[in-house]
Amino acid sequence: MNMLKQIFLCVLSLSLSGALTGLLILLIRPVTKRFLSKRWNYYIWLLVIARLMLPVSVEMDFWHMTLPVSVNGTQEENEMFKSDEAKETEAGNAGAEDLPILEKPKAQKAGFEPITDKPILPKPDLWQAAGILWVLGVLITLLVKITDYRKFTSCVKKDWTPVSDSQVLDAEENICKRIRMKKLPKVYETEAISGPITVGLFNPVIVLPKQEREMEQLPMILHHELAHVKRKDLWYKWLYQILLCIHWFNPALYLVGRRLNTDCELSCDEMVLACLTKDGKKAYGNILLDAAQKSISAGRRIPSLTLLEKKQDLKERLKGILQYKEKSGLKALLSVFLSTGLITLSACSSIEAGPDSMPVHIAGENWDEEYTSFWDEMTSWMMASSVESFLAEPVYVNKNGDAWRAYEDDELIAGADVTDQYHMYIYKGGKQIECNGMFLNGANSVLIVNASKETEIQIKSVFEVLNGKFKLVHVLPDGTVEVVNETGEKETSHITMNEGRNVIKFVGQEAKVRDLKVDFSFHEKDFESVFYSEDAEQAEAVKERIKTGDISKEEVLELLYYMDSEDLSHAFARLLNQGETFDKDELLDIIIYSDSELSGRYLAEAVRNKEVAVPAETTISDIKYYLGKDSLEQLLLALEDEITFDILYDCAPYLSQNGLGNCLAQYMEAGNSLTGLQFQKISIYLDEDTLNQIKL
Repeated sequence: MNMLKQIFLCVLSLSLSGALTGLLILLIRPVTKRFLSKRWNYYIWLLVIARLMLPVSVEMDFWHMTLPVSVNGTQEENEMFKSDEAKETEAGNAGAEDLPILEKPKAQKAGFEPITDKPILPKPDLWQAAGILWVLGVLITLLVKITDYRKFTSCVKKDWTPVSDSQVLDAEENICKRIRMKKLPKVYETEAISGPITVGLFNPVIVLPKQEREMEQLPMILHHELAHVKRKDLWYKWLYQILLCIHWFNPALYLVGRRLNTDCELSCDEMVLACLTKDGKKAYGNILLDAAQKSISAGRRIPSLTLLEKKQDLKERLKGILQYKEKSGLKALLSVFLSTGLITLSACSSIEAGPDSMPVHIAGENWDEEYTSFWDEMTSWMMASSVESFLAEPVYVNKNGDAWRAYEDDELIAGADVTDQYHMYIYKGGKQIECNGMFLNGANSVLIVNASKETEIQIKSVFEVLNGKFKLVHVLPDGTVEVVNETGEKETSHITMNEGRNVIKFVGQEAKVRDLKVDFSFHEKDFESVFYSEDAEQAEAVKERIKTGDISKEEVLELLYYMDSEDLSHAFARLLNQGETFDKDELLDIIIYSDSELSGRYLAEAVRNKEVAVPAETTISDIKYYLGKDSLEQLLLALEDEITFDILYDCAPYLSQNGLGNCLAQYMEAGNSLTGLQFQKISIYLDEDTLNQIKL
């Protein structure tokens, strides 16, 4: 079969499997919408999206379905569709050809032809035509959707202006703090719409109608739109819309899309209702009723987020408000079990439209059978194309440097790694090394073992050298260099690791290498230590020197990717005690790659003991996301009288209520006071006891 036909059959299989999963969810929805959260009912549609995207077939006889393409196809295709019983029958008939004829076969009745002479589904040439029609449909529906979206957004953006009302901006800021949103979306207003909407994927913005606003309703409206932004609902909707373009011929998926949009709004309502009182819920219902009087829908083809997209959903949403209840532990447990069951059923509900239409197969019984499919071949072709592009790039090397000379100089090979070009395309290291493409000029260690006695290991290797020279070598403890493989031919070598430090290295001279595979067979317990790079070995050496303080900031920063997080924190503490200073980027790297809670406490202690200078507020603002509540509190308390309201307010969402109260108390004990605006901004993060103390 040609590639277009195979792609279309794959899409058809995915479409049917996705529709089956969607119909299954719709079937149980009357139960799930009553007993499970709106959030669960919304995100369970991800199963349909996954089924439409992942070409995986789990072969289970009671569930797996196959739709044959044609009995008049090629011999190989027809063989794939024959049942075991049919094959046994054919085998029996083949063996009977040499036997004497005992009875003349009965003639066919006039006007009847054998059923096997008629195709069950269109002939292969019709499938190719269907594939072309499908491609045209994808292009047309995608073009229409993008055109409609551009027209809509252009209309909205034509006369919009940024909102300057401080009440609106303050309300947005307070809600963002409450729901832990780091970046505040911009807010615009325009007369082109009659209700609030959210548009934009990479930089989402909230657009409000340009009219007189009721300030009591504004926080709930903004909360609804900000909830969409926080959950990235537009990405969810756009992904499904793109899948609809690909599966434009499947009516069941349009029904699923409608329910997905409804569940999106219901789950967003649930998120808002969790923060409202009884009167607030009533007010929120009035907002929906008011929105229903206005035409605010952008249309089904426009992926946008509105407060009320369809009037017909109003009844269900108002009912959801009246029946809103907190999620119980039993419901949470039921959600987990039901999700697991649906995922299992979804994985098994594969419908194949023809041979090889579901490219990835997971067999129910025979796991050892090799399977090569169109999808494997296409992926391999794409991978090979990318590798060829990578290997076609020019490589510039210094022919007077040590890296160039290393190939012919065993002394340089036996020394520390030296390279001036070392680039890889998809590299997997460890005991089984695989690399699709590599540039190397110099010598680089890939295995370092310290042996207490002579130990033999096995090395399997194969590679193709496209340019320059390349070899795999073994460096013995005495510096002797033995070549393991220089030809690239598939080879199995048995290497004796002598007592001491043994190294396996890649050595290249302006080398371009393709399809490199090296497999080491040994038990790590047979050696005192095993490392898969020189940096990892050095990181272990640094760990041993932390206790004595014989370390430098430069080597720690160079090796932090290879160090254990707790070891890196201890090294950080040692450097702080030695009075080392760190700029913002260096400090951020250490906090991220170390045990951030432990490192935060070490930093706070060093600031409190005056071992290091007080970090700038911009630095604290950058690292606050990675510190725990306790370590962040300790760091702020270590600032003592240098603490400011700005940094206190900036860190407030990341502190516990008790921690914020302690920091605020220290701020006020230092002689500072809160203005009315400052009190209003920070009060949303404080408990009642702290608020009462401040008022006193």
